Amino acid sequence: MKARNRAAMIWQKGIREGAWLTWDRIGFACLCSAIGLSLGLIWLLVVPNAFGAPNGTVLMDYFSFWLAGRQALAGVPEIVYVPAEFSALQVEISGSETVFGFFYPPTFQLLLSVFAALPYKMAFAAFVISTTALLCLSCRLITGKWLLAACLILIPACANNAFHGQNAALTAALYGFFLVGIERQRMMLAGFALGLLTIKPQLGILVPVALVASLNWRAFLGASVTTLVFAGLSAAVLGAGVWLMFWQQAPVAAAMMELGGVEWGKMISVYGSFRQFGLGHEISMAAQMLVGLGALICVWKTWRRTGDMAVRSASLIGGTLLVTPFALTYDLTLLVIPCAFLIREGLDRGFFPYDRILLAVVIGLSASTAPFAILLGIPMAPLLPAAILFLGMRRMQLIDRARQREREPDHISGTASA
Repeated sequence: MKARNRAAMIWQKGIREGAWLTWDRIGFACLCSAIGLSLGLIWLLVVPNAFGAPNGTVLMDYFSFWLAGRQALAGVPEIVYVPAEFSALQVEISGSETVFGFFYPPTFQLLLSVFAALPYKMAFAAFVISTTALLCLSCRLITGKWLLAACLILIPACANNAFHGQNAALTAALYGFFLVGIERQRMMLAGFALGLLTIKPQLGILVPVALVASLNWRAFLGASVTTLVFAGLSAAVLGAGVWLMFWQQAPVAAAMMELGGVEWGKMISVYGSFRQFGLGHEISMAAQMLVGLGALICVWKTWRRTGDMAVRSASLIGGTLLVTPFALTYDLTLLVIPCAFLIREGLDRGFFPYDRILLAVVIGLSASTAPFAILLGIPMAPLLPAAILFLGMRRMQLIDRARQREREPDHISGTASA
């Protein structure tokens, strides 16, 4: 009997309430993460290591970003959209056969040219630090606390993104600014951030659904204007021809995904998971579309029915990572934003049962999906955005039930009086 009571207590406190997730433990974990991230970046950029080419070039994703920016400064931006020429350029500069593709629009190339004026390793560090700082600012606007914002940018997914020199911290920050703008009725901020988010178009698939469902026409208009101005600026600086080259090489990106140019285990999409299980392109894409349809319905419902941004952010970003077939492990950094909203609401109004433990699992596993998939054959990545989407949908249901219970006494009292 005592053993049963003890087990029930452990379940209640440890799992249902997550009482063991205290600030001292979280703070210690964040301190260790900060030290590890700092030392890891120093090791990557300063100490000779396995990721360095024979001439010392760090062979991470940012290498293609830096080279894309350099070609923009050199007046030949279109090279990055000719895979054979861009690959040859990388081999020539690094002395290694390891090459990276560049499938981003010219707007992102224009942004990268700002950093490309620096030497490669300095540009790598500057890009990581500045984009992570933007994410920290975004989390500060959401939570209202610098300390909590600092903790959020130290989660494993952020570290994974930093080591790759990828842009997920930037896209997550832009998503945060967009959602904060909607919440505070700053539609110019929301539209501007959303327009800049077009540097990675696949992450905006569900945003029009959310804006139409919530009748946010000003944000829609602001995003459209920003997108057109941003694209026009890139065409004016880089040349209109670079956009033609970008659209011409778009099928290459689709073919690379279909043919396994990126390891299935490094992808976080439903499509990638089904391909890792050995299923074909058509079946995997059908499963992806089915899950995507479900995510779209969830976004429509939440943005139509509630203004609670913890609910809206969880459905939109969780749904976004479920609807796109092409997303990689570092893109899980986007989950920082709904986590920030959910944690803010939990601290202010109390967490719902299992909220803390689910958030801890999502955060803790946010950089571990590739090892699980590649080494153990378990493609668990889609479960993380699915868990965030679930938290958002459940929160909406629980809030609706609580409001309904609050109205019931008034109804009963009014009936009795009559």
